[in-house]
Amino acid sequence: MTSLDTSAVRWRAAEVSAPRLGRPVPVIVARDIPYRPDANRFQNLSIYLPVTPETSAMIGAPVVSLPDSGPDPARGLVHVHGGAWRDPNLTARSIEPAVAHAFSAAGDAIPLRAVASLNYSLSPFPTHPELPYEPATAEHPDPAREAVHPAHVRDVLHGLDLLRSYGLADDSYVLSGHSCGACIAFQAILRSPRDHGLDAVPEAPRPAALLGLNGLYDLPALVHGLGASHQHLRDEYAMLLGHAFGTDQSRWPAASPARFDPAGIGERVRRGRAPALVVLDQSSEDHLVPMNQRETMEARLREAGVPRVVTGHRCTGSHAAPWEQGHMLWDSVQDTLRLL
Repeated sequence: MTSLDTSAVRWRAAEVSAPRLGRPVPVIVARDIPYRPDANRFQNLSIYLPVTPETSAMIGAPVVSLPDSGPDPARGLVHVHGGAWRDPNLTARSIEPAVAHAFSAAGDAIPLRAVASLNYSLSPFPTHPELPYEPATAEHPDPAREAVHPAHVRDVLHGLDLLRSYGLADDSYVLSGHSCGACIAFQAILRSPRDHGLDAVPEAPRPAALLGLNGLYDLPALVHGLGASHQHLRDEYAMLLGHAFGTDQSRWPAASPARFDPAGIGERVRRGRAPALVVLDQSSEDHLVPMNQRETMEARLREAGVPRVVTGHRCTGSHAAPWEQGHMLWDSVQDTLRLL
């Protein structure tokens, strides 16, 4: 368990908004909490709480724990954002439209006590339209944008370890991820840190469920199995995966959740290191990710004997719509909570 002191960060009042909501929603928030002593600017997380008498009394207090979730399980959500492992403009704050929907109810009608959203070190993005970065040619080095697998997984595991020190326990939360964030979340839970070469990183608290939205799960298939509808993306995927996982494509299968050893996944479920419920939600209109990503992941989970593998039906429209709109992500979370 981490011993990192984050008490310098304070809870404060804020507002979050979503396109479908008529007005901003008040929340209590602590943003950009570092989860490593030597954290770069992306090695941090943010926590959102609904406004209640208990949480309002926390304004100005140091962040040392999560509110007591009481006897009910799975009262927390932890989210890993997408952005192709590389986009500095897509951060943990992308959860805020979903938070607005989650906390727009009142009192006991809010099923969650806390939402945490994780940032992580990014891979290079030489062709970013506003903030290009290529380590070999950069005038000023930026280690926060030089991550190569398993660095993204390592960061998320450190973030989950900090949340454990705040009170995040086994089965007390749903772990969700969008796009590459789903890949990272599944990597973090369906294999041990040691299997990723992260011997010094602790196991995550077991989530009650994994939720993947428009996820990337089979890395080689993003180059060699896109199908006619997405074949035009082949070169872009080859470039971004080369930055995120290295240019040796023979190493990509081992990092792909949809290609993890099914016996290993099943053993982690039996040993209580991975959840017995996984929900996979994928938009059929996704212009960036083909449906075979979800289908391959689903088949591998069923082969592994995961007791409950559920296909979600909330994601529609474009690839980014679930987090941009907020309600799709939140509806998927609510469906997952009901299944628990």
